[in-house]
Amino acid sequence: MEEASGKAKKPEPKGKGAPRRPGFRSVLARAGFAAIIFFIFLIAVAGDSPAQAGLFTLGMFVLMIPVGVLIDRMTYRLAVRRWERRRAGGA
Repeated sequence: MEEASGKAKKPEPKGKGAPRRPGFRSVLARAGFAAIIFFIFLIAVAGDSPAQAGLFTLGMFVLMIPVGVLIDRMTYRLAVRRWERRRAGGA
């Protein structure tokens, strides 16, 4: 079966030490953690009002979700390549 991009979807690697596909929940958790730190920074260091800091934080949270998904995809693909090289007997 092919995806809309025209590439065939590879099956998830199985076996000892195989990397696990990242989930959307981890992306949301990291974006939420970054948003909390950003909110505290805006109030404590930048001196913004809580309402203004909340709006900026909400915008940052929304932007961090697609960035987190892209970073997770990239790191997963790199981990799969390394794992496949190790299984094939390479470095």
